[in-house]
Amino acid sequence: MPVKSLTLVVTAALSLSATTQSAHALQQSVALGARLGTLGIGADMTIAVNENVAFRGGAGFLGFDVDLTGMFGLASNRSAELSLPTMVYTLGAEVSSGPLRGGAGLLFRSGDPVHEITYRPGATIDIGGGFYQHPEVRSLTTTLISGSTAPYLLVGFRSRSARAFDFVLDLGAVMHFNPEFDMAATGDPAVLNSPRFRADLETERGWTEDDAASFVNFWPVVSLGVRYRVR
Repeated sequence: MPVKSLTLVVTAALSLSATTQSAHALQQSVALGARLGTLGIGADMTIAVNENVAFRGGAGFLGFDVDLTGMFGLASNRSAELSLPTMVYTLGAEVSSGPLRGGAGLLFRSGDPVHEITYRPGATIDIGGGFYQHPEVRSLTTTLISGSTAPYLLVGFRSRSARAFDFVLDLGAVMHFNPEFDMAATGDPAVLNSPRFRADLETERGWTEDDAASFVNFWPVVSLGVRYRVR
């Protein structure tokens, strides 16, 4: 066989071997996980580029309501409920060094958090310094509008076992830029459409934004989970 042909065969064989090894290594670096935390109950997939860098994507179910009645000094003759987005999706990358990890990416959510107060007969309602009675106002809804997409940062810890399982802990925050509050009420249309009520509602909205300050700029990330390294 001519030397040139032999060289081509050897080069092709080495390239095929390298491709096979790379594919095998990629298979070894895929991990499937389950997690529980402030981003809901969900699952994710991690694909490692090398020993230190990996891409990560996941989905979490967060669609439940929190009954806040009796909390935060809520007066009588009313109930309060916080509704969270149904689904949360994440897509990002992480860098690891030993058991420690740092990551960043984007979070996508199916909706905005909504806080609703429902008033019962006998309730006196203070809205923006104006006082109303049930049934003039039956409910007051506050929605935190922060967009469907937001960046996140996190740090994490990984405990690797000999049985292809990793236990992971993530701590971080989702960052909201220029979040706003929207308020709406139900009740007597004659009252709700009056200039006085509209002015009081706008005042109440402004007070709520001032009280929230920078707290609504961040959504805490606390997540505990397990990953299985696919063989």
